[in-house]
Amino acid sequence: MENIPALTNFLRTVSDACLTFASELETASATPAPAEDIELPRGRGQRQQQILELLPTTDDAGMKTADIAATIEYEVPNTHSTLQALERAGLVEMVPRATPQRWRIAARYRTTSAVFKRVSSRIRKGEWASYGDISIAVRGDTAAARGVGRAAATDPEFPHPERLLMDDGSVNPRWHDSEGRGPEHCQLLLEKQGIKFTDGRASSAQRVSWALLAERDKTEAVPE
Repeated sequence: MENIPALTNFLRTVSDACLTFASELETASATPAPAEDIELPRGRGQRQQQILELLPTTDDAGMKTADIAATIEYEVPNTHSTLQALERAGLVEMVPRATPQRWRIAARYRTTSAVFKRVSSRIRKGEWASYGDISIAVRGDTAAARGVGRAAATDPEFPHPERLLMDDGSVNPRWHDSEGRGPEHCQLLLEKQGIKFTDGRASSAQRVSWALLAERDKTEAVPE
């Protein structure tokens, strides 16, 4: 029994170290990453590759088949056939409700700061989302979560970066605003917007899902 205090201190030390390591892992998952971290698709043949290199340079409005054909110097019918093949492969998509038909790179490869900002703008007052939620809403997986963090941390026009939290609802320990204020200020901003915190974590009931963000992005105008 005389060894119990030593054992207790040892277990507490190990526990603290594990908690610190877990926090560092969470932070790393939200640490911004360059766009190069996201692998772009490769096409079969010269024409597919030309299109796959062209479309990521356009905005979400996409390009008309004729414009794509003119840019890559290819016949319009053949360009359309190539686009259809790329669509079947899940590499490009038609822009919904666009007339005439317009094409853009598939959602999972649209990982620019502008896209992250637009989807993040769908988070309303009294709501929060994680970096991963934005990535899933944009491209269908969490591979761009770090890129979302980069955009939120470095782009002065990013909409309400305080509304993006870690997956467990805690504020990223590295969070800071343009005036150097840290995580405590982020939590204060959210509390003023109606977010409730318990033990440093935002209420899960106020988390907006990636599915709802994606739906808003398709059906609603971009907030001013």
